[in-house]
Formats: sequence, structure tokens, C-alpha cells
Amino acid sequence: METSQGYSLFFFHAYEKPLKLAEALSSRKMILFGKLKLHLLSQRKHLPRTGLQNQLSTSEAMLNSLQDLHPLPKIILEYRQVHKIKSTFVDGLLAYMKKGSISSTWNQTGTVTGRLSAKHPNIQGISKHPIQISKPRDFKGKEKETVTISPRALFVSSEGHTFLAADFSQIELRILAHLSGDPELLKLFQESEKDDVFSTLTSQWKEIPMERVTHMDREQTKKVVYSVVYGAGKERLAACLGVTVQEATHFLERFLKKYKKIKDFSQTVISQCHHAGYVTSILGRRRPLPRICAQDQKLRAQAERQAVNFVVQGSAADLCKLAMIRIFAAVATSPTLTARLVAQIHDELLFEVEDAQVPEFAALVRRMMESLQQVQTLELQLKVPLKVNLTVGRSWGHLAPL
Repeated sequence: METSQGYSLFFFHAYEKPLKLAEALSSRKMILFGKLKLHLLSQRKHLPRTGLQNQLSTSEAMLNSLQDLHPLPKIILEYRQVHKIKSTFVDGLLAYMKKGSISSTWNQTGTVTGRLSAKHPNIQGISKHPIQISKPRDFKGKEKETVTISPRALFVSSEGHTFLAADFSQIELRILAHLSGDPELLKLFQESEKDDVFSTLTSQWKEIPMERVTHMDREQTKKVVYSVVYGAGKERLAACLGVTVQEATHFLERFLKKYKKIKDFSQTVISQCHHAGYVTSILGRRRPLPRICAQDQKLRAQAERQAVNFVVQGSAADLCKLAMIRIFAAVATSPTLTARLVAQIHDELLFEVEDAQVPEFAALVRRMMESLQQVQTLELQLKVPLKVNLTVGRSWGHLAPL
């Protein structure tokens, strides 16, 4: 069938028949671009291509851009989400489960920024956001139903224990404020922080009153900020925001015009990297970037983005590792505390704590992590305070603020 409903029914029905679905997906390019010719209806001038034959891509970004033209791209995206949930949170976790629990393998040198990485399974890749999927529709036309899955809710603490998560709040943005010395950013963190940081940022650079800042505005600001921190290009930012490259460029330029010192900081880092061939984190850890002087403009631009990213994200990694070391030392020398670190997810540390020890341990963690603003032995003095958010709960997926 070639009708919208026909394709929809076929793909939803195929959820229950993986073999038929695999056969259908193997010819998805033929259906999307050969039969439906959606690429000709798209307003995007340069559609992503892949492979040696330079064929049109069926990436997530591509399918998202085609969603308004036909129901099929959305159906394929939904299938991929369902398949990912099954392979990651069912098959993936069961494969490494022993006696009702799992234990990841942690690597201290697996990432270029210095963050810890996990595998078998990758506990860091388990989303904290609930995932909603649509139940397959049937031919009777029943109302659409959704199922909500919270992947982290699968993990529960052992009897008599509670999970305590300690998360550095906006640590990369705080480090960016410290390193750039931008007066507007410094002021944002040096004051009492009565309001939400990203809402305040939105109000500042978009020049709109705080009460008119919407959730969408705030999320847009976060993406612009982290595109600067992570060194993402304009094309990547455009894909994240769901806007044209021209609009993304406008957002970025307007943001950097408001916070001028950020651009100066980036240019200084790139210039120093060109001269030395490497960049350093806030605690002196180096990352060599030999491609910073490459003849190829794309390779050189990539190295320049990596340079800025490492200085900010690598510095955040330094502080997280320092926090782990100090908390471990404090617990090891304590006559009463028995808490243990069970996972590190980027800027968050997850501990398992005896129920009776939660108040004492929570106070210790907050004090240790926030005191890293100033470390005299390492000659570290941040211009902005560090803030830690603490949450507790029996399930990793249902943690409540402490």
C-alpha cells in the first residue's frame, strides 16, 4: 500500500515481527527517496549523505527534518527508539547481570577529556529522562496509547541502604566564567543565584523579562551555551535547535556579542595551542593536538574546537576526580561512615549509603565538593563558587532533592 495509513500500519505491525521489519528497513531508502521522493519535497538545500556511493542518509537528523512531509520518518524513528530500549536496557543489562546485580568496568584513560568511561555495561549511557513510546495501533483505529519507561528505575539500592547522588551544578558554565573572566557570567554566579541560571542567561542575551522566558527559550539557551563549551559547529547547533544554519549562526553570534570575553577566551586558547601544540586543563593536565597546524582547513578547525572543549570539559573532569579522591579519603578515615561510590556519570557522583548515615554523609559530600573552589596546595582559586545538588532515593530513577 502507498497511503500514509498503509505505511503506518505496516511499520507498527512490524514491531511484533522483527524479521519483517528488518526486511522493511533494508529498503527504507528506496521507500523514502525512491518511492515517496521526500528529499525533493524538503526545503533543506544540502541534505546529509553517507557511504562511498554518496547516498542520501537516513540519520536521526535527516528523518527529523522529513517528519512534517510524511508519517513514515516518524515511524522509523519510533522503531529505532524501541529497538534501542530493548537492546540497551533489556538485552544489554541482562548480559552482564550476576546474582541480581551488575558491575561496570571503569576506564580512567578512555576519554580525551579525562572523564571516566564505563563499559560492560555502559552505565553512563542510561538516560535519566523517562522515555515515552507509542503502542502499536491496530486496524480498529483505537486511540493512541503511550508507555513511559524510566531506565534508571531498574536500579535499586541494597536493603537498608539509600542512593545519594551529588551533582556539580552547571560546573562547565562556571569554569567557562572563571577562565573567560566575562563580567556578565561572573556576576551571574557571584550573586546569590536566587533565579535559575539558564533562565537568567536567556533573559540577558535575548533581552526579554524573566517572567516571559519560556521552557523552550531556556532549552535553546542551554544548547547555545554547550555548543560553545563543546566546540560544536554551526551545522551541529542548527540540527540540535531544529533551525537553519543561518538562524543558528545568528543565535551564536548574538550570544557571543553579549558575552564578549567568551570569544576572547576561545581565541586565546586556540592561539596558545597553535604556538605550543597542546592545551592544559585547570590543574595542568595536557592534551596534545598536532592537527592544530594541519594544512587541511577542516582538520585544523576540528582541532581548534577540541582545544577549547578540553580546557573547559577537561577542567570539570579534574574537579570531579579530585572530589572522588577526597570523599574516599574522608570515608576511609572515618570511624563510622561506610558509604561507597557506585557510579560516576559525568558531573554526578552516585553513592550507596546506609540509611542512618545519610544526613552525616550528605553534609560531608557537599562540604568536600563545594570546597574545591579553593585548593591551596594546587594553587587553585576559582572566581565563582561551586554548587552541589544532592538527591536521595531507593531507586536511581526516583531520586528526590535532599
